[in-house]
Amino acid sequence: MRKKSNIFMSIACAALIGLSCAACAPQQDASEEAYDRETDMNLGLAAQEAVSPFLYGQFIEHIETCVYNGIWSEIVLDRKFYYEIGERGLSPWTSEGDVASDSADTYSNGYAAVIGAGGSITQGDISLSAKGYDGYFYAKASEPARVRIALSANGQSVETEVNISAGDWTKYEWSVEWQQESSGVQFTLSVLSGSARFDSLSMMPEDNYLGMRRDTLDLLKELNSPIYRWPGGNFLSGYDWKDGVGNRDARPSRRNLHYMGLESSFANETEQLVSDIANLSYLGFYGGIEPNDFGLDEFLAMCEYLDAEPLMMVNDGLGSVEDAADLVEYCNGDTSTEWGALRARNGHAQAYDIRYWGVGNEMFGDWQLGHVPVQEYTARHNAFSAAMKAVDDSIELIAVGNNASDWNDHMFSSCAENIDYSAEHFYGTRDEADVAAHVSNMKKGIEERIANHRSLIAEYPACSDVTIAFTEYAYSEAVTSSRLKDGMGIAAALNSFIDNADVVKMAFYSSTVNATQGCITTTDTQAQMQGAGYVLMLYRRYMQAYSLTSATRVSSELNLDVSATVSEDGTTVAVAVVNPSEYDVRLNCARLEGAKRIERHTLTADFYDSDGDELRLEDAVLAYAVAPAMSVSIFVVTL
Repeated sequence: MRKKSNIFMSIACAALIGLSCAACAPQQDASEEAYDRETDMNLGLAAQEAVSPFLYGQFIEHIETCVYNGIWSEIVLDRKFYYEIGERGLSPWTSEGDVASDSADTYSNGYAAVIGAGGSITQGDISLSAKGYDGYFYAKASEPARVRIALSANGQSVETEVNISAGDWTKYEWSVEWQQESSGVQFTLSVLSGSARFDSLSMMPEDNYLGMRRDTLDLLKELNSPIYRWPGGNFLSGYDWKDGVGNRDARPSRRNLHYMGLESSFANETEQLVSDIANLSYLGFYGGIEPNDFGLDEFLAMCEYLDAEPLMMVNDGLGSVEDAADLVEYCNGDTSTEWGALRARNGHAQAYDIRYWGVGNEMFGDWQLGHVPVQEYTARHNAFSAAMKAVDDSIELIAVGNNASDWNDHMFSSCAENIDYSAEHFYGTRDEADVAAHVSNMKKGIEERIANHRSLIAEYPACSDVTIAFTEYAYSEAVTSSRLKDGMGIAAALNSFIDNADVVKMAFYSSTVNATQGCITTTDTQAQMQGAGYVLMLYRRYMQAYSLTSATRVSSELNLDVSATVSEDGTTVAVAVVNPSEYDVRLNCARLEGAKRIERHTLTADFYDSDGDELRLEDAVLAYAVAPAMSVSIFVVTL
């Protein structure tokens, strides 16, 4: 835990003595806002702690459209033909003419589409923007063939032709320009002459970045998260990372085992078929079938683009100790090692040097693939940790935690030497009738977990340095995008993290895109920031390096929630205020007198349930601090 020097304390104390929003030094561009209520705020310097930037982390899981159609820009569903073409309720493809599915000779280990002259395959309900699209497919033919690619919708159509040579599997590329934003577009591949096998079809916007959506990446840049957790989540315990490296087009599609079920768990094929149809209808195609297009190297390319650290998760559900060690070697080993050499052949000669690793996800739950009682799991955790550290002993490990039960007692008593952080997951209860309760439900649950952790580390001295990583937090059973009032709850959670910066060192909002009230939501053609995203963006941008919140107090009648931070040089204070009331509230603080400048950066809207375009970011320079009604505000005070 980092402590402040005496020099800093002297500077900061001198700077902060007597701060009063009611008597600020005049500012040329400051405005005096009207207000409905006043409340006193006390701000001191007691119990300062370094605020980890990793409190503003994000969580990505291969669920619903978080990755595919969220971050990843592929437009074609089931491009590797996991299901036979036209299989009812499962395949998104339809066919006409001479078309068959064959698994005997494929490029991606699923099915190949075998199409003769006059045959075609079609996929509909595609939405396109007015831009260029690049595509390709792999084909194998015993004689030359000619292929047409056509896109059509509402009287608009474009097409291009590709000549296929006789020979083994070969990649053929094409491109088109689409002139008008449209929905209901049909994609058709037709064989005009000859015949061929087809596999690994693709179509992406030409402005994609290494396969990722530019519009999503632009918003992720604004979000500016310092760390991303990947690949799950419940998905993790059935995921084999080795399926997601190497030639993307040759990677196999797999069942998303957590959400679709193990094939061995079904009594017969009919039972599995019925289950698959129901699941795909609910989850969407890529919520149920994992194409392995966005794998380890793609995730790390995203982190590099966003200048963010990765938290790499390790499957200790159905995964093996050997696979975990191989994963560390692939990421951190040099090219003299087997897996480091493979990484280099896959295009990344330099080691990724990943520091933070999560061992398992929610293994305390019987819903988790590979779940065992904690008395058995502790040995598993130690075995995985030992194997991973044998490859790289500099890594830091996040262990599965659940301090709302006796799970952590066993983990702390048996695995102390292999825990740097204890993971906690918390999903707050929504209260649609009472906004103040909606906000406080999130905060109370977070603080209960923090209090439990403090008790545990006091009970287990060997774990006194173990801190918390909230590797998932959000509202539970969300059925809407993240609204203003949801953003208020996330802000209250962040205030608690800052308040408890000595023991909370990481937090990962769930989720980054789409699923579980994503910070960003997407359609096929657009991406948009939502309530939680705006809040995390504001905190990341404006909150400072050290916490002052242990000495921050406000009157409780208005249900305000406040945290405060100070810069390392003591010249800037940032105060975050959640105001769920319908009153504009002036904050009277005796320690803000003489401030050179008070800026306010606010998320607000006309309604608590507002989301998307209804949300507003507002900036102001003030003579004194007023927290607008129905808002999350950060006051940046220059001393």
